[in-house]
Amino acid sequence: MRVFLTGASGFVGSYTAGALLAAGHTPRALVRDPGKAAKALAAIGVTAEEVELVPGDMLDEAAVRAAMDGCDAAIHCAAAIGVTGDAGDLVEINVRGTRNVIGGAVDLGLAPVVHVSTIAVFVPPDGPVITSASPLASPRTDYGRSKLAAERYVRGLQDSGAPVTIVYPGGVCGPHQPILDALMEGLVGALGKGWPTPPGGVSVIDVRDLGEALARTVTAEGRGHRWVLGGHFLTWPGYADLCDELTGVRCRRLPVPAWVMIAAGTLLDAAKRVRPFDYPLTRDAAEFMVRLVPTDDRPALDALGLTLRPVRDTTADALRWLAASGHLDPRKAGRLAPGGKERHMSRQPTSGPTAPGPVKRAFGPLMQRVSGAKWFSKVGPKVVPPLDRALHRLTGGRFLLGQALVPSLVLTTTGAVSGQARTTPLACLPEQDGTWVVVGSNFGQEKHPAWTGNLIKTPEAEVSFRGRTTPVTARLLDDRERAEVWPRLLEVWPVYDRYVERVERQLRIFRLTPR
Repeated sequence: MRVFLTGASGFVGSYTAGALLAAGHTPRALVRDPGKAAKALAAIGVTAEEVELVPGDMLDEAAVRAAMDGCDAAIHCAAAIGVTGDAGDLVEINVRGTRNVIGGAVDLGLAPVVHVSTIAVFVPPDGPVITSASPLASPRTDYGRSKLAAERYVRGLQDSGAPVTIVYPGGVCGPHQPILDALMEGLVGALGKGWPTPPGGVSVIDVRDLGEALARTVTAEGRGHRWVLGGHFLTWPGYADLCDELTGVRCRRLPVPAWVMIAAGTLLDAAKRVRPFDYPLTRDAAEFMVRLVPTDDRPALDALGLTLRPVRDTTADALRWLAASGHLDPRKAGRLAPGGKERHMSRQPTSGPTAPGPVKRAFGPLMQRVSGAKWFSKVGPKVVPPLDRALHRLTGGRFLLGQALVPSLVLTTTGAVSGQARTTPLACLPEQDGTWVVVGSNFGQEKHPAWTGNLIKTPEAEVSFRGRTTPVTARLLDDRERAEVWPRLLEVWPVYDRYVERVERQLRIFRLTPR
């Protein structure tokens, strides 16, 4: 069969082209950049001459239909993958592109027409196992909504009797990924910096198995299938254990509560709406990490006559390639690194009272970049203190969002004008003598925060720290004391230096002493 294919420049599409060739089919790939496609294909041992590369864009309806001329079936692998892109771009690519490819193939009588979706359209799930009959999710990001809109369009074609098959893969893993996606980037980050271990887990499917499955769909019996291929489900600690076993290097575990992941994703979503920036964590992504459950792949595997590779083989091949291609530090790849059989001794994790917490190691650099941005000085005061006050109230003073990244307290002062009690969540430096040092940074705004004026007028205040309330007396530090404590403050929160550079005022620094 001559099979029309999109996404041949990418990870799944290139392996699908190879699997089609191995099965005796002729792939005709619509690609925007033939050179890029040839490079991706060459990486897996396929020459550009073996695949009919047709220059064109899937957003160009005429180009798509011209490329489909003479084809028997179609597989649509291409999609915009991202969580921070502009809504219009994502809808344009994922929805209009799907309409052009899937709808065009149906109009031209190709059969079957295969749409590659994702198990993410079912997350958060409504039960302990995801099946093809699971209800669709309600994503919050533009990317998620664009995938859902494309999904509903394709299902509409199925419901009208069109010969459309939908495949729902999990996290795709393996060697030779042209551009690292979230799962592969996560492997690099986890082995390099620390492995977040929230509740939930990840479904891993080998890219070679997925390519083979897609190639087999064009000759599968029946039409209108919805096949889930999540792959092997592992909890986050289980995945970390597997990597330890394969590399011989113990990666650091970073236990992260589910609520911290979701709260961080929610805050980042709000920040991105004010000023877009590139970071993969969103509320949708956090829910995916902490709420994913296993998938029921048996109907697809039985229908396609497919047996999945062991997940240890998939992960080993992926890590071996990541190290060989320079994406992963060979020391972290251990025995899987080129010539690295003896390089499997890990560094001891930092310990002691000054060691950074697990969430700080995972998200600290990002939050420092966000918090230090000038635009965040307008957003932060409206988002962070109200959320921290709510968490403090709901947990009886035990939790603050900020304390996952930096030691934090809630300070109760007496209003300089109103005389009323005022509560303010603050980052702090707990000292060994039982005092706390706090900085009137006000998120890098030019005005001193109100609580500092309150303390100057009424030094007697109250501190809530780790669930315990303590009466304190505040004292404004002089220049000598400021110089002495400043390096320790920067160790806690380096962003203070950016605030100093931005504002003309001198940041007020107080020591809070229990009384």
